[in-house]
Amino acid sequence: MYTYQTGNQTIDYKIEVVPNRTDITVQICDKEGVKVIIPRGLNENNVRSIIARKATWILKQLNGSQPAEEKPAAPKKEAVKKETAKKEAPKAAASAAKTGSFEEGDKFPYLGRQYRLNIVRGDVAKAEMTFRAKFIATVPQSWNEQQTNEGIGQLLTEWYQGRAGEKFQEALKSVKKAADNAPESVKWDELGEEYATTQDNTIVLNWRLLTAPLATIEYVIASQFTNADELFEDAAERKQWLSDNTLNAF
Repeated sequence: MYTYQTGNQTIDYKIEVVPNRTDITVQICDKEGVKVIIPRGLNENNVRSIIARKATWILKQLNGSQPAEEKPAAPKKEAVKKETAKKEAPKAAASAAKTGSFEEGDKFPYLGRQYRLNIVRGDVAKAEMTFRAKFIATVPQSWNEQQTNEGIGQLLTEWYQGRAGEKFQEALKSVKKAADNAPESVKWDELGEEYATTQDNTIVLNWRLLTAPLATIEYVIASQFTNADELFEDAAERKQWLSDNTLNAF
């Protein structure tokens, strides 16, 4: 437990280091109090500067007072819809989605970051996709262009879907630390243009949401059962990705 003194008030906080994080989050948890979630590499001085900048907000939450501005309305429990205005997807990924073709060096998003595609033709009977700081698609030497494009598209889809359950559960685990009424589990499905929906008291996420940062996925999960704008101090940053991107990245 760490302590920060501001005036005559003291803020006690915990630090949680998450290696695959790229952002910094301050949470006010019902059970754990103030928690700062940081990527690996930040030291205590970095965290103290964050606490100093957010001290006023933290104390308001701890003291149970509300911000001066009007509270945003709680999101509906049905589907979280896509924002109408979207920025253009990365050029390579957008091109692949439009034409169904894939080229060496195309970039595809995973947990908010872009990774290059490496296409390897080899003496293999079955195509496969591996990931080592980039997507590596190994396809049979005998495949023509159409077979290669269709095969890589299928490989990408299967790769994302194969990791969706694990990563979505990881995001839910973080949300549960901040909200007592969080659901016990989530699952993924093909939801078209919807980010998420609730079916029979179970939160269902679009598997393509795996292209978003983990913090954004947490925001979408929370939006299904509570007011995520109040749960997360950095809610604006978390949901910005939803306005700037499209789920149809490949």
